[in-house]
Formats: sequence, C-alpha cells, structure tokens
Amino acid sequence: MRGFFVSRKIRRMSMARARAHVEGLLERGREWADRQDPASARGMAIGGWRRFQGVDGPLQSLLLSTYILLAVLPALLVMLEYLERDPGALARQLTHHFGLSDTTAGLLQGVLTSDRTHELGSALLAIAGALFFGVGFGRVLQLVHARAWELPLRPSQKDQGRYATVLLVLYGLILVLLVQAKELAGGPSWEGLAVSPGWVALLLLFFAWSGRMLTHGLLSWGDLLPGATLTAAGLVVLMIVSSYLMEPWVDFYAHDYGGFGVVMAIFFWIGFSSFVIVASACLGPAFARRRGRRV
Repeated sequence: MRGFFVSRKIRRMSMARARAHVEGLLERGREWADRQDPASARGMAIGGWRRFQGVDGPLQSLLLSTYILLAVLPALLVMLEYLERDPGALARQLTHHFGLSDTTAGLLQGVLTSDRTHELGSALLAIAGALFFGVGFGRVLQLVHARAWELPLRPSQKDQGRYATVLLVLYGLILVLLVQAKELAGGPSWEGLAVSPGWVALLLLFFAWSGRMLTHGLLSWGDLLPGATLTAAGLVVLMIVSSYLMEPWVDFYAHDYGGFGVVMAIFFWIGFSSFVIVASACLGPAFARRRGRRV
C-alpha cells in the first residue's frame, strides 16, 4: 500500500514538472514574439496571427462559411437554372473539371441537379436565404475589419443596406463566373489559367471596396489594398489548387458518407476560402503597422 502512494506521488511530481516545463516554453515563446520588430516580416506575421485570435478568427470563418452555404450557394444554383437549359450541366462540368469517379459523379448529380418544374420554388428559397442569412456575410466582414483595426465603429440600421449591397455585388461576381464557365466549357485548361489575373483584379477591388464601405470610410484604400490583394490571390490559388485536389477530397467524403459527404466536402472547401478571407483581413493592420501607417 505504501508503495502505491509513493508511486502516485512520483506521478504527480512528474506531471507537475512536465506542466511547469510546458508553461516555461510557452512563456519563452511569448517573450520571443514580443521581442520581434513589428516592421519585420516575422513581426508582421506574429501581429497578424494575434489579430486573427483577437477577432475569434476560427469562429468568424465558420460563420462566413455558413452564410455562404445558406445564402450564396442556393443563389448560384438558381442562376445556373436560368443560364443552362440542362439542369445537370453544373454537375457534369464539375465532374469533368475535377475528374471525379463515376460513383461520386452520381452523388454530385443528385445533390446539385434540380427539377425544372421547381424553378420558382428554388428561386423563392434562394431569396428567403438571402434575406435571412445573406446579410450576415457583410456583417462578418464588417466585424472582422472593425476588430482587427480596433475601429470605434457602431453598427446602425443603415448598415443593413450596406450588407445588402455587398451581397448583390457578390451575386454579380458569381454570375460573371457562371457565364465564364459556360463560355469556356469544353475548351483547353489553359483558358482558365489565362483569366486568373482578371479574377485577382476583380476580387481585389471587391474586398477593398467592401471593407471601406462596411467600415464607414474609416479605412483608406491604402490600408485595405494589401489585405484585399492577399485575399484575392489566395482565393484564386485555391481555385487552381482545387483542380488537382478536389477529386480525392470529394471522393474521400463521398466514399464514407454518400451524398451527405459531397455536401461536407463542399462546405469544408468553402471553409478554406472563408479562412483566407478572415486571415488576410487580419494581416492588413499588421502590414500597415510595418509600413508605419498605423501604431
């Protein structure tokens, strides 16, 4: 019995020493981070990460992904219904583009293909989603910018119009993307890469403009352009990378979860895009501090 208590005491002492060692490492890590010059690239990265934590970056990324799934994706499908006579066109384009297996292609067809007789119902559903969830997209962007830049911003009823404007412009970009996909369907792969710089420019303008409008003009174009550039470049890179990784990604989820797995795979990919948007917005203030524009 005595040996049992001695052994228990030794384990407690070992755990206490391990905990103290870990806390010491964390403290030294914080001290090292505090010593970094904000004007250096390393200091800028640390500053961006701290601001990402300060705005609850993972939570904001999740909220942004949810709003996109509930409000933006249904609108995309409705636009496609009126652009394409064939309701299965999008599923076949994605299957061809990503090289999905026959099993996954069938599941994707079931998730994305809608019946022509329900066009009005799907349109009304998309409108309802936009009204109830779509404005949240702009609200999250506003909240991230305001917290990251530590702005004295007070939301007002007029902001609802700003959120709606951002959502409508986003729908416009999606419509342009769908028209482009329709025109380039069946063409060589280099055509998609050729238009990538144009999409970087469009997305850069969108995120810089939306950030300035949602913060009531408290941020200048110079403040917002670095973060918007990183956002635009990151989203376009994700679009290009998806051409190579989407096949095993969707197949993996579809193999274990069927049609629900396809939805999960799409949601997680939306989550990657949302992370890029939030993280890039948080790097903007750190970059401005590096240039001496902000304290």
